[in-house]
Amino acid sequence: MCTSLLVALHACVSGSRSQRVPGERANYSKDLPGTSNEFSSSPLVIPLKRKNLVEISGIAASLQYKDLLYLNQDNGHPNCIYLTNTTGQDLGRLVICGSDNRDWEDIALGPGPMADHSYIYVADIGDNHAWHGRIRIYRFPEPDLTTAAFPVKRTINNAETITLQYPDGPRNAETILIDPLTRDLYIVTKEDDSSNVYVASFPQDTRHKIMLEPVITLPFHLVTSGNISANGLEILLRNEDYYWYWKRTAGESVADALKRPPQQITPAKKEPQGEAICFSPDRRGYFTSSEVSRKQQPVIYFYHRDSSLIAHY
Repeated sequence: MCTSLLVALHACVSGSRSQRVPGERANYSKDLPGTSNEFSSSPLVIPLKRKNLVEISGIAASLQYKDLLYLNQDNGHPNCIYLTNTTGQDLGRLVICGSDNRDWEDIALGPGPMADHSYIYVADIGDNHAWHGRIRIYRFPEPDLTTAAFPVKRTINNAETITLQYPDGPRNAETILIDPLTRDLYIVTKEDDSSNVYVASFPQDTRHKIMLEPVITLPFHLVTSGNISANGLEILLRNEDYYWYWKRTAGESVADALKRPPQQITPAKKEPQGEAICFSPDRRGYFTSSEVSRKQQPVIYFYHRDSSLIAHY
């Protein structure tokens, strides 16, 4: 059992980089819960009409418009967010004025400074060589698209920049989590031997650099994305081979939820380079996507939740 756990979690001997983090290390027992059976093992495949989305690194579901999805691509691509829906239509793009796509690796939807508004968070946090002393999150309210003619091309002029720094030197990361219950912002690093979780508590200063605080170290290998559900009670992380799923109790912090062993999901569809994951706002399942070669069709996968369980979340 111990051997299979090591394979499942891709845990390795801790490197010097992880040892520098003062955050608590998750101490999962040998007996992890089995694979979650709450979600379908046969996903709905949604081919994207926009064929040039070959390096999707993040996906997020709108909290304002039914079936609308936001996608981003990583470094080397324009500083824009692409819009699609649950049938894969090309609904246009949002260009973030004043931003730079150094390496946009994830995107999230959640609350922000203004009550009754949903915000888009774009995470410029990729750093394969751990060179950059600071990382950036671009945050802006979901735009009003009620009268838009699709496909749209909208320039976003009101994006705020949240500048973050790790307390223990530069790191590579591909995951941002927004806690809808506290509005805290989490970064999960992508490392060979573990994943370190940091937090920038709300309210996040947009005028001065914020020093991230270490939260917990997880025994996962090369995490590429994650999401917290719209009601705050479910958490997903993924790498190319596995998804990890936590249930969070009312009043429980994200850190305390992550201390418990997750349920592990082995996706039925092996993606070429799995990079993105997010819950649907209605809690009926979750979406994933992947980078693909230029000869492959970019797609989104949707994993349905067992309909008898939806009322529980």
